[in-house]
Amino acid sequence: MSQALAHEVIVVGAGPAGSATAYHLASNGIRTLLIDKAAFPRDKVCGDCLSPRAQHYLERLGLLGAVAAEAHRATRIRFQAPGGAEAETSITGAGAMPNSTLVLARRRFDLLLQQQALAAGARFRVGHVRRLAPGGGVELEGERLSARLVVMATGAALSLIKRTPLAPGRAVHTVAARCYLTRMSSPGPDLRFFFDHLPLPGYAWLFPTGSHSANLGYWYSGRAGVSAAGLLPKLLKEHPLLSALTAGGEGASPVAGYPIRSDFLRAPIRAHGLLAVGEAAGLVNPFTGEGIDYALESAELAAASIIAALRQAPGERPLSARALAGYSRSLWQRFGPLFVLMAFGQRYAFNPWVFDRLFGRGEDGQPFVDTLIQVCFGAAPPARVLSPLELIRLVTSRPASRASAYNRH
Repeated sequence: MSQALAHEVIVVGAGPAGSATAYHLASNGIRTLLIDKAAFPRDKVCGDCLSPRAQHYLERLGLLGAVAAEAHRATRIRFQAPGGAEAETSITGAGAMPNSTLVLARRRFDLLLQQQALAAGARFRVGHVRRLAPGGGVELEGERLSARLVVMATGAALSLIKRTPLAPGRAVHTVAARCYLTRMSSPGPDLRFFFDHLPLPGYAWLFPTGSHSANLGYWYSGRAGVSAAGLLPKLLKEHPLLSALTAGGEGASPVAGYPIRSDFLRAPIRAHGLLAVGEAAGLVNPFTGEGIDYALESAELAAASIIAALRQAPGERPLSARALAGYSRSLWQRFGPLFVLMAFGQRYAFNPWVFDRLFGRGEDGQPFVDTLIQVCFGAAPPARVLSPLELIRLVTSRPASRASAYNRH
């Protein structure tokens, strides 16, 4: 076999989207090279939360058991509204999906995924891809590696993708920061989101990683120049509830900031010899900041389209954008309506007036809270949250005071 045909597909980036794509391709006999600029294991700044849908796709990768054995399992989410009222909801998966989330540090999670891709037959190299090769493929540390298709799985990073036809016209970057604490007295078993005493649109989170440890962070998706990495340490010290929950905890890692790209609705997805998956395709929920679910799902959709295109056009090198048109259609069918709704919510509903009514109506508002979280997790269709009756009740309601809110501690 000539060097030019050594790899049919090169996947740049070995995060969840890249490794999952490589797994599906290699499992179907496609010669696949997976490239990452760092050796594994390596850290990745993230909230580390795996939704029920993410777990469903891990099951399809044959990896759910290994991940669940190491992860913290949560069955409920608790919310602190801007005005101080609290609410909570059960985590619900669609159909046979689990009614829980898993929290596992990306340093470990990404390694498990990468190993699974290699076990399926993908090859792996460490190196920094700075440009694409003419005629298809990439240039890696001065070496030209040819392929019929390059899959961009580079997350929010734009240094490579901006040199390609997949460069976004105006990327949407939000900001987040994360740290780990250990030896906490008890973070509790539930996922926690805080919308009070901080700039909106955004939230602080506390995701337990064990009985005495947690992933803590802050995400900001507005237009003001807010530094998530600068604000998070202040929240841990001064936020009334978050500071109490983390008192006595010891830092297991420094605060690390990172950008999030959520411009799927207008992001370029495919071009001649190129295709984007996961966050490189803008697939991060603009309302929640969650992206692992979409990374794993888009990887499976991409692999199916790539395999079909390789077989239908065996002599085409590189693969044309037209041969990959099915991928764009499948992405829109899967995620388009949800992202339209979530983008609308982020722009017009992520404010104290709405959130105090959403989370501050006690038992009267519980069905709407449950439905919204199910929609965010993909356990209910987006249209369900647009029920006219529920929206009228939300708009015309008055939030309960903190003292009289429906709280279950």
